[in-house]
Amino acid sequence: MGPDLAIRAIPWYRLQRMPPTGPELEAILGALHVQLDAMHAREPAVRGSQEPEELRRMRVAVRRLRAFLRMGRPMFGPKAVDGLRRELDWLGTILGRARDLDMVMASVTAELEAVEGATRRAGRALLRRLEADRGRAWELVHAALDGPRYARLTLRLKTLLGRAPRRHAELSLVETAAGEWKKVRRAVKRLPGHPSTADLHQVRIRLKRARYAAELAGGGRRVDKFIEQAKAVQDILGEHQDAVVIEEYLHDVIDSREAAHALEHQLVGRQRKRRKKTRAAFLHEWPRLARRGRKAWASAA
Repeated sequence: MGPDLAIRAIPWYRLQRMPPTGPELEAILGALHVQLDAMHAREPAVRGSQEPEELRRMRVAVRRLRAFLRMGRPMFGPKAVDGLRRELDWLGTILGRARDLDMVMASVTAELEAVEGATRRAGRALLRRLEADRGRAWELVHAALDGPRYARLTLRLKTLLGRAPRRHAELSLVETAAGEWKKVRRAVKRLPGHPSTADLHQVRIRLKRARYAAELAGGGRRVDKFIEQAKAVQDILGEHQDAVVIEEYLHDVIDSREAAHALEHQLVGRQRKRRKKTRAAFLHEWPRLARRGRKAWASAA
């Protein structure tokens, strides 16, 4: 596992305020502290620039916070957890819009290098529109981070992590991870012969949850192999979703002039090929992931 995935020890000054109540709680608390620190660590760069990689890392930390809070719901209670997860969803949506436009900009810029003539002029107009939309999305990011809602969110997270849970519910991280994996298998089993983009996006969301739960549960070599393969399949589905986002954006913003229409046809055609390729890659890789999932969670079943 990389450094972003490591579950480090809870600092001594936090342990003084949080009486030990078992390894499951300590694992969840450790994971939440890591991701909260990661979110704060990215703040200066995201506030002071329009750096795509720093934004992406901050969004990953937000996403992991939501996932780990969801796993800790039996301990902290639905009221506290659900409210925080809604606020993290608000923040993640704002970060996600800017991230999507960063990704669309990078992809379209690279693809426009191959076009010429009137289509190239239409491409420059598209890039100007993209740059304006991206700038507005980043302005919303900066406004959110400077606003009172974000300040309240971070305070609520720190408060939750600095006090003992209200309930001492029984929780098995291994059983939780096995349960999340079961949901992935069910979702894939329900897929039609030609799954839609929405179908595959839902599988990706469930797979992400299963992977995060597996990272928290641990369990040796078989679980590590499952996590590795889950990451590979998740990346395939992520590329598929990126192609969907690019295609939808192009449909929304390209005008009806002949040169622009030719540009849209060319760019959208590439994204459709990309979607077809990644869908085939997912279907090819899924049996391997299914085998590794069965081996990883056989004892929990």
